[in-house]
Amino acid sequence: MTIRPRTTLILLIALLALVVAGCGGGDDSGGKQASSSTDANELLKQTFSGDKQIKSGKLNLTLRVDAQGGSTSGPISVSIAGPFQSQGSGKLPKLDISGKVEGAGQNISAGVISTGDKGYVNYNGTDYVISDAVFNEFKKGYEQAQSQANKQKGQSLATLGIDPQKWLKNPKNEGEVSVGGDQAIKITGDVDIPRLLDDVDTALQKARSLGVQGSAQLPEKLTAAQKKQVTDAIKSLSVEIDTGKDDQILRRMLVNLDLQDSGQSAKVALDLQITDVNQDQEISAPSNPKPFNDLLSQFGGLGLGSSGSSSSGSGSSSAGGAGAANLEKYSKCIEDAGSDATKARKCADLLTP
Repeated sequence: MTIRPRTTLILLIALLALVVAGCGGGDDSGGKQASSSTDANELLKQTFSGDKQIKSGKLNLTLRVDAQGGSTSGPISVSIAGPFQSQGSGKLPKLDISGKVEGAGQNISAGVISTGDKGYVNYNGTDYVISDAVFNEFKKGYEQAQSQANKQKGQSLATLGIDPQKWLKNPKNEGEVSVGGDQAIKITGDVDIPRLLDDVDTALQKARSLGVQGSAQLPEKLTAAQKKQVTDAIKSLSVEIDTGKDDQILRRMLVNLDLQDSGQSAKVALDLQITDVNQDQEISAPSNPKPFNDLLSQFGGLGLGSSGSSSSGSGSSSAGGAGAANLEKYSKCIEDAGSDATKARKCADLLTP
């Protein structure tokens, strides 16, 4: 398993945008206070299809995969963390999200900052300011996607492809727990794997619809053969959902599973936490960022071109096959596209060898 830096950055941006996509205006009224005796199905309904919104908070997501057998063994960990703050329904939120990938011979850190008007990327400790043309194209694509989502009946975690009501069977209220200092109610249950994989399909489609350049590299959906392979490989799967005691807003989701297939095995642990929910977050621009083209020249447009391996040389094959001439054409194409998101997306073809 090879973790490509540019692909990692694409997934980081797409994932964080998906997670905070529910931020915005909405009903500020809190939920009914829950207790250890509240019906678990009602808690799930309130958490994943209620009118409440997560307008701000701190995201902390970790994914750890410990694989044995095959071409790659040992642990691989991915972490994404940082604050976000809504600017209103359908608008790109302010955020300062950083991510790390460790394992399989890789040690990568990356992040994105949006102040609402400007965007920045951090790669391995260095900040870069995104050109206005690129940032505005991403912002417009995001807001167009959110405008379409808001035409549906309300906006909730379920509309983003996260709906355990569909796949968590026989849910149980396990009583009170603490998440980041907030009191929450713990819910567990059995998992309907085929329905869970249907949710994965929905989440993939949502990630692709956010207008992130390069997100087209994500699969549109899992094939029937892939779903069967995953279902057959899962030997155990547990899910825990912690919802706010006072507001029924998601505070934590834990997923643990064991996979075995053709002599290979893997243990996967996913931990998503949202703390400081609906508390104001301070997000500011980094000081003295470098020009965005300095990063483009390293990775061929932040993964916006080919997903192939990047060369360490300085010739025309560097940046994954996108030479200096192609990078100049790409920048000019973005500028010429202006506010036309469709034209801007086609500019990525210039970075594909």
